Parts: sequence; structure tokens; C-alpha cells
Amino acid sequence: MADVLLIAALICALAVAIWFAARYLLLKRSLRQVERDLRAIAGQLEENRILRLPRPDRDMEALLGTVNEALDGIRRQGVEYARREAELKAQVESISHDLRTPLTSIQGYLALVDEDALDAETRASLETVERKADALQRLVAQFYELSRLQGEDGPLELERVDAGRLLRESVAGQYRLLAERGLDVHLSAPEHAVWARANADALERVFSNLLHNAGKYATSALEVSVLQTAEEDGRRVLVTFANDADALDGDQVERLFEPFYTADGSRTRESSGLGLAIARRLLERMGGTIEARLENRDGTSWLRFEIALGADAFLPSD
Repeated sequence: MADVLLIAALICALAVAIWFAARYLLLKRSLRQVERDLRAIAGQLEENRILRLPRPDRDMEALLGTVNEALDGIRRQGVEYARREAELKAQVESISHDLRTPLTSIQGYLALVDEDALDAETRASLETVERKADALQRLVAQFYELSRLQGEDGPLELERVDAGRLLRESVAGQYRLLAERGLDVHLSAPEHAVWARANADALERVFSNLLHNAGKYATSALEVSVLQTAEEDGRRVLVTFANDADALDGDQVERLFEPFYTADGSRTRESSGLGLAIARRLLERMGGTIEARLENRDGTSWLRFEIALGADAFLPSD
């Protein structure tokens, strides 16, 4: 009798063990399915999907209910953020228009002033007013441009662009600013075409912003170069801007691409702090990158910007 009871107990224990093992395996399989579903939902939150448990389990269903509530809250926040962003963009456009209209009139009337009839002190004052009006117009234009770029996520239309030619033209176009700063400018670009996959207007804007930045902050020298390289992950067009810079540290360099950040906290150089942020956003939409770092050259700090773009062809020219 004792043997029968022992066998019965063992059979029951084995049955219970099998039941728990089967339950464990089914629960583990369910968790793997839930993990896959959650990963898919996280990548496409806008589809309004919810998590479902493949097999009934009270505790797991309660957990998934909490997760679904959290997902719903995230979606609502995303909708609210998009609404506010659209409203802000519309307000920026309206404010920019309201400011540009009187600014255009002011600059028009300033252009009509007969400077020859003014004494030296008055002419100097007029030049200051004109410079401040131009700076304000650039600020309004940059603020509007950055707001528009941040609201557009799609890539720009790319084409075959000779980055070398565009860089030479950009340096020539900023010659007055660079000359006024007394900078020693060294441009290194091959004679043949350097083909990049880019948007010509956007890339010209990037070059202009970087040259304008160097024109304001370079101490005595500016080096600009462009070349095409073949790397393990593909061909690249590399464009660099490097200038000597005073009193910059690593923390400041990391923040240079933040909107409205200026390394010279006082803003005495009429900088909006938007040019580099716009350059990065434009490059991102072209599939490119831009990085900044400090270099030490014989005890002098140099600020170096490096742009990487996809190359259209590795051949120097057609």
C-alpha cells in the first residue's frame, strides 16, 4: 500500500512539474512575442497599436494594460507636441514677415541718404545704423530658416555638385568680410572637379555660414580645403574649415551647433548663434555630417570643422 501511495505521489509530482514546465515555456514564448510586438510598436508609434498577450495570464495582462496606457500617453504627448510645433512655426513665420517688412523700408530709406552731404561723425553714425539693420535682417532670416528646417524631416533633392568649384566661389563671395578681418586665407582645392551628392543651394548656404562664422571669430588665419576619399564604408567628399581661435574650450565646442549659442557669451560680435545650427540641419537633410573639434598647433588653439558628404563618383572628372 505504501508503495502504491509513493508511486501515486511521484506521478502527481511529475504531472505538476510537467504542468509548471509547460506553463513556463508557454509564458516565455509569450514574453518573446510581446517583446517583438513592443519593439515594432516603438518604431511606429503613430499606428496606434496595442500589446496583446498571446495566451491568457492575469498578471501579465495587468502588466500589458499598464504598458498600453503608457503607450497611449506617449502618443497623446506626440500629437500635442506636433500641434504646438505647428503653431510655433506659424507664429515664427508671421513674426518674421512682420519684422522684415519694416526692416526693408528702413534699409530702403537709409540707402537714399546722401552720404556726401553729411559730416564725418554723422556718416559714421549712419554706417552703424546700416550695419545694425543688416544684422537684424540676417537674424530674422536665420530664425525663420531654422524654424522651417526643423519642421521639415524629409531629405533634400540631391544632384551632382562640384564641391570644389562651389567652395572657391563661396570664398570669393565672402572676400570682403574676410579681408576686413585681416585674415590670411589659404584655400586648398584640386583643379579637377570634386563631385558630391548634395543640394547645390543648401551646400552653398552651409559654406557661407561657416565662412561667416570664421570671419567673425578667426584671429588671423583661415584654412579651407576639399578632397574626395575612398573609405571602407564608401566614398566621401571631405570639406574642412579651420581657423585659429582665442579662449575656446572643449565644452564650448560641443555646444557650437546649439541654436542661439555663441561662444563669446556677450554677443558683442553681432552673432545670432544660428548659422552653425542651420548648417548642421542642412547637411543632415543631405545625408551628410559636420563635426567640430579643437586642435593645438604650436601652442595655438585652432577650431576645425569637418564636413562629410557622399561622393557622386570617384573619378576626378569626366
